[in-house]
Amino acid sequence: MSASLTRMGNYYSALLEDVELTPKIREILAGLEPSAQEHKQAISLPPECYTSEEWFEFEKRAVYDRDWVCVGHTGLIPNPGDFQTINMNNDPLIVLRDREGVVKVMSAVCAHRGRVLCEGIGNVEKLVCPLHHWTYNLDGELIGAPEMNPVLPLAELKKQAFLPVLRSEIWNGFIFVNMDGRAKPLAPRLKRLTKEIENHHMGEMLGTPNFDFPEYDWNWKYMQENAIEPYHTWYLHRGIHDFAPSRLVSFYDWDPEDDGAVFHPTGFLERDANFNMSFKCLFPVIKTLTDKERRRVMFVTVPPNLFFGAVPDGVFYYIIRPQSANRIVLRVGFLYPPETFKDKNFDYIFKMAVDGLCAYNDQDVASNRSVHLGLKSRFAPRTRYAPKEKTLSQMNRWLVQRYKAYAAEVEARNHAAAAGR
Repeated sequence: MSASLTRMGNYYSALLEDVELTPKIREILAGLEPSAQEHKQAISLPPECYTSEEWFEFEKRAVYDRDWVCVGHTGLIPNPGDFQTINMNNDPLIVLRDREGVVKVMSAVCAHRGRVLCEGIGNVEKLVCPLHHWTYNLDGELIGAPEMNPVLPLAELKKQAFLPVLRSEIWNGFIFVNMDGRAKPLAPRLKRLTKEIENHHMGEMLGTPNFDFPEYDWNWKYMQENAIEPYHTWYLHRGIHDFAPSRLVSFYDWDPEDDGAVFHPTGFLERDANFNMSFKCLFPVIKTLTDKERRRVMFVTVPPNLFFGAVPDGVFYYIIRPQSANRIVLRVGFLYPPETFKDKNFDYIFKMAVDGLCAYNDQDVASNRSVHLGLKSRFAPRTRYAPKEKTLSQMNRWLVQRYKAYAAEVEARNHAAAAGR
């Protein structure tokens, strides 16, 4: 796997090489249209979209290279020098705040021999490779390379060796990166959602340290589908989800001009409910919320890899990290207003919040694994959607548009190359 690195002003694009539009990929592409219809006519995606490694390589280019991918939240890096790391599709990245307080996303791979510079979270004045102590400032510029002067003076070496800074955008504190460098800005495609959750002031929240659930053996798209459709909650989660019954769900119509997210609210039976075993908010409710907002959770998918739930006392979120067509790592985080962290019992209360979320996740794990096993079968269905699965047909429309756009790009490049021979 190789990528082309191109300077684009203050950042770089780093696109993977095109994949061949093989007969299998063309077959899948030809069968996508029924999935991209209005909800009442739409059917599910071809099973191969979830299980084929060949298709996953296509997706990495069509979706993960060319759209906005979530890599973290500013609430985890509030101070200059703060950083966190994430590995996205085999690309180790550093998400940091530089000395001027500007958030940047850059490669975490040393330009000398490829060692990953750091992992986890922390605060640094500079980035030092443990292998040979090549050193970079927080702009990704090489500032030290021991014993290299006889080969190439530092002033010359730094023109070749650096940490590429990638194009990034922040929305409500969530940090997104675009490998392509050419994606349409994200925020203008989230206008309706931004208005719906503005009273949470998510961009001002602080974050708890992320934790990763171990590798799960199902596809990244199904992780999003299970999270964003409320049809299953009355059945799979009966008992622990009854405080937010699916009969209190409402939906939004799809707007292709405002297509940055798929989302829906679910109402609570009582005000200030939450996803833990007390079914109540454990922390103080956000003061700026309306009564209506205190009586619901807003479930949101920002494709391809961010899912979050905005509840009355904060936000819980998942960052989905694909490992292959058949495996993901799920990064989990929580966001709260700064004053919430001042509670002397914060750690104890927060553990109850985590345990509560895990109770729902444990039920989903068994079901998601079973669905993925079924999708590998020769008898795997393509099916119509129930009324409460409206979000799935919307997710399909988001995906199919990007699949077709990339396939058209490849075809155009292939025709241009053939014409130039």
